[in-house]
Amino acid sequence: MSGKPAHIRKARAQRRWMTRAEDVLWQALRNRQVAGLKFRRKAPIAGLVVDFFCPAARLVIEITGPGQHAVLLARRDAGLQASGYGVLRLSRERVTSDLDRVLAEIGAIGGRRI
Repeated sequence: MSGKPAHIRKARAQRRWMTRAEDVLWQALRNRQVAGLKFRRKAPIAGLVVDFFCPAARLVIEITGPGQHAVLLARRDAGLQASGYGVLRLSRERVTSDLDRVLAEIGAIGGRRI
């Protein structure tokens, strides 16, 4: 077993198994393609693994599937927000069907938070 903390090992493992929506969004976010913002994927933040994270804007982007429990997600978002992170939660369907608007929203929110 590695000497790395569990949330770091979990983040590394999850990078290999992204959903289609996560992969679509990652291809659009990587290499500063949205408003010049640098994003990390499956990043360990505050003891959690988040889908995408922009350190400069302290912005977390989470992609939500239909089977995820709303109360748990709200609790998770509240914890991140209490730690000073902005959270943008997007549905898988929205990412895959309306990517241009999603990217515009991410750019606008990220730009306001810098």
